[in-house]
Amino acid sequence: MEEQNLKTVKQVFKDHDFTSFALSEAKLACVNIYKKSNTLELKLKVTSSILVKDLTDFEIYLEKRFGFKNIELKLEPEKQLDNIDEKIQSEWQEIVNYMAYKHPLTKALLKNSTIKIEGNKIIINMAMKGRVVLEARGFDKILSNKLQELYQKKYIVEFQEEITQEMLEKYKEHAKEIEKQAVLLVQKEAEEQAQEKQLETNTKEDKQVQKTPNNAGGETKSIEEAPWEEKETKEEVSPVIYGRSMKIKEDLTKIIDLSIDSGRVLLDGEILNTDSRELKSGKFLVTFDLYDGSSTITCKVFVEAEKHESTIKRLKDVKGVKVSGTAQFDPFAKELGVIANVIIESTGLKKETRKDESTQKRVELHMHTQMSQMDGMTACKDLLKRAVKWGMKSIAITDHGVVQAFPDAHKYLEKDHPDLKVIYGVEAYLAPDEISCVSFSKGQNLDDSTYCVLDLETTGFSFRTEKITEIGIMKVKNHEVIDEFCTFVNPQKPIPQRVVEVTNITDEMVKDAPTIDEVLPKVLEFVGDSILVAHNADFDIGFLKHNCTELGLKLENTYIDTLRLAKALFPQYKKYKLVMIAENLGIKVEVAHRALDDVDTTVKVFNVMLDMLKEKGVINIDDVETKLSGKTDYKSLPTYHAIILAKDYVGLKNLYKLVSISHLDYFYKKPRVLKSIYKKYSEGLILGSACEAGELYRAIIAGKTDEEIEEIASDYDYLEIQPIGNNMFMLRNETVSSIEELQDINRKIVQVGEKLQKPVVATCDVHFMDPQDEIYRRILMAGQRI
Repeated sequence: MEEQNLKTVKQVFKDHDFTSFALSEAKLACVNIYKKSNTLELKLKVTSSILVKDLTDFEIYLEKRFGFKNIELKLEPEKQLDNIDEKIQSEWQEIVNYMAYKHPLTKALLKNSTIKIEGNKIIINMAMKGRVVLEARGFDKILSNKLQELYQKKYIVEFQEEITQEMLEKYKEHAKEIEKQAVLLVQKEAEEQAQEKQLETNTKEDKQVQKTPNNAGGETKSIEEAPWEEKETKEEVSPVIYGRSMKIKEDLTKIIDLSIDSGRVLLDGEILNTDSRELKSGKFLVTFDLYDGSSTITCKVFVEAEKHESTIKRLKDVKGVKVSGTAQFDPFAKELGVIANVIIESTGLKKETRKDESTQKRVELHMHTQMSQMDGMTACKDLLKRAVKWGMKSIAITDHGVVQAFPDAHKYLEKDHPDLKVIYGVEAYLAPDEISCVSFSKGQNLDDSTYCVLDLETTGFSFRTEKITEIGIMKVKNHEVIDEFCTFVNPQKPIPQRVVEVTNITDEMVKDAPTIDEVLPKVLEFVGDSILVAHNADFDIGFLKHNCTELGLKLENTYIDTLRLAKALFPQYKKYKLVMIAENLGIKVEVAHRALDDVDTTVKVFNVMLDMLKEKGVINIDDVETKLSGKTDYKSLPTYHAIILAKDYVGLKNLYKLVSISHLDYFYKKPRVLKSIYKKYSEGLILGSACEAGELYRAIIAGKTDEEIEEIASDYDYLEIQPIGNNMFMLRNETVSSIEELQDINRKIVQVGEKLQKPVVATCDVHFMDPQDEIYRRILMAGQRI
């Protein structure tokens, strides 16, 4: 994926409170997850230096938010950082804190240390003894590698122990403070033990035999000996699962707020999973993951052998637990954990149940289960359960290209809810294999026609938000260039640097150029009624038509797309970029990505294509489609999302056929359903226009005319519109300039549906069940650079 399409860190991790602009705007180049080591690795492309403190805060957020034991941030700066030595000097204490977070041993040993940098050597003056310990653990190499990751410069790290009298006094004060804290801790534990003993005494007193008056004159009997009472009474199960005291003084803490300095804490949540192993001492180490709605943390408890099985059983059976213990860094797991002192059964998390309070229940016609590979987040059964709970009478399953969720759905309906109607479908990768190379044909003769081959340079990809910077046109007749038109256009907005690097057109070059309202009438006069020719013509013609509409002008010429024509004429080619086609044809390309230079290459390629068309018996424009029909390699066809629903058993059988054919005969990166094959097996099926990746939506985005849009929509049985939130990414990547434009697209689809008398349905394009699950799908998408 090109760098301009990479998402920023802020776009992916929206719930983190960024204080660093450099970090928030860094591009997320790669996401790797290593299951064995439970490590999340992010590779970031950065444009400027990021403070170490901001990296520390971000790593802590990632660790707590997603439950990984290790976080690795790999920085890839666009250019060499300046004044690196000064940055390390100024950030040294933050570097120490950063290393202490990953290697707690260094927190005390490097406290109050200073550094001296000599060339590529960093000398660390320690304020206390510990050099031997650090070197024995290889911390000099660890720190050297980390500095290279942060600052892209390799240093040799050395430790020196230069203990001054002042440092020694500070160390003694620090030691006294630690000793004082230790004494207080011992006193506190002694008090707690005394409280526990008092609690045991109180409990014993409560269990003493209660006396009651007897009719025999003052003699008493215990309740247990009373003749009217049964000998066997049911023993009440204590809520205490582990520990001896239920008197807990700590205030409830959220897991997300824990740190290595939290000390004694009280947590309340539900247990996700448990594990245990026997120790040499005979005791068992029981571990369990506790989730409290904010995050998850691993808790550990040491259980005596005779209590092991009962403890494990209760931990697995209870709805929730309160855990009183000590939060500390676990040197074995290398993460923050809790050593539990007391575990008490609780009612568990109070989960807010989402409800559908609509009186008229809707039918969702676009829903993905986990069978949508690397996309859907929820099991089929869970989605159907939610539909039943919300009172929905019907719901569709439309996974990407597959039907593996159907058996689970059928089993659930058969066993639990036969009244729920499931509509079986698929979101197919529809490939229109009869796309015309020619638009708005007027039946012109190939030999007698005049062609205007054109190319535009722009500030970006979307004609709605970007502007034209250069127009180049060559007028061709009988294979000869008879006239030229070329001009810069002042876009009246800055040209992005990434575009300058591609086109070599700068703001300086266009600042004195005429604006589009001056240029466009001259362009229309130059081309007249000639046939327009361009490589990927939808892009260039889309820009021209949009600007014509804005200025009240019309562009209704026939145009030929050499990209589509090349796919039909050269099916053996793997790629169809203009420069590659030219090279394959032996045409020399001097300069690329300047308007008139690209036009010259297109003219030479188009002349070869005209000769080939004549050899195939093409006389006029209308013959192009009839002579080239079915020649295009399916691998080179564009694909669009489309919803296919089965309305009866005949349709279900045909749906299975289409899925099988797409995987066996037309699989290229994805299982493709050719539109001609769909039409062959369309009995019993309903075709929907799907999401923003659908053919209809893409045509509107590309600025197709109403006639072209209506022709595309005519192939579909119903049209879809979706919530604006689904397509907000188009606002972020500047495909559209406002929310109003997204709403206009939906309005356009409704308008087309009304004109063609086709149903327009609102769908959600469901990929997860609850709002809090969105972050997991976002990470899944970021890992695929989507």
